[in-house]
Amino acid sequence: MVGKNREINHSLPIHFSQNYLINAMLINRLLQQSNINSNDEVLDIGAGKGIITKALLDRGCRVTAVELDEKNILYLKKQFSNEKRFALLHGDFMELPLPERSYKIFSNIPFFITSDILNKITQAKNPPLDAYLILQKQAAIKYCGAMETTLKSLLLKPKFNMMIVHRFSRNDFSPKPNVDIVLLHIQKRKLDEFTMREFELYRDFICYCYKNNRTFSKKIFSYRQLKELRIRHEISNYQTSAIAYEEWIILFKCFLQYVSDEKKTQVIGSYRQYLIQESLLKKQFRGRK
Repeated sequence: MVGKNREINHSLPIHFSQNYLINAMLINRLLQQSNINSNDEVLDIGAGKGIITKALLDRGCRVTAVELDEKNILYLKKQFSNEKRFALLHGDFMELPLPERSYKIFSNIPFFITSDILNKITQAKNPPLDAYLILQKQAAIKYCGAMETTLKSLLLKPKFNMMIVHRFSRNDFSPKPNVDIVLLHIQKRKLDEFTMREFELYRDFICYCYKNNRTFSKKIFSYRQLKELRIRHEISNYQTSAIAYEEWIILFKCFLQYVSDEKKTQVIGSYRQYLIQESLLKKQFRGRK
């Protein structure tokens, strides 16, 4: 992407808003502690006035800044006009293709499209090796399962490691946010937990279990299988949020190996149903904006 300026869609959503990071020293310190290195290709989504872009360029990275706001575009063009390692994309990140070669992300993303951005980069054929995203604490907890196991975290963990690596002060932003903000690190696993076919079935299995919560265990596993899980792995609490990721892997492997094909068919399509429901909820939410 570096070396090209593209214009996609300049229409700004009515509810567009962003809290801009203003602490340059903090950005430099966070980059020093990150896996972002010189010569890495890095995306800065929602670049604003380029405070993160500048820090990345100073670090020796090749930077592609994505920005929608017309005023910020003019500022970025002027600010980095002589920088050969800089490319500017004027448009909506959700409409842009991701790089085909290896890349990373370090970005203070627009909060109102957090889930859209996370879905795009984690479901891509070529996801980033590392993504450092500045976002609301509540969203970060949901995606990494920091407080309790969540459906979203379970859908991502076979392919990504996720961790909150910094908690910001509200004074680090302008305007000051009225919620807590953190830096979420998403790292692509070097080895996938499952084959593609197994992963597709895993997603169906997880979505089915969450939909049925406390009753899924008896619908899927036999009495004997549940007894074995309790004795061998000490799994007896089947409230979905109380089951650790490692225990979910055990349950799924038991499901793969021992559950009959007839019972396996009942989970098929659960992930697709989940996506449809999520899409409907988003439309309802944005319709109220």
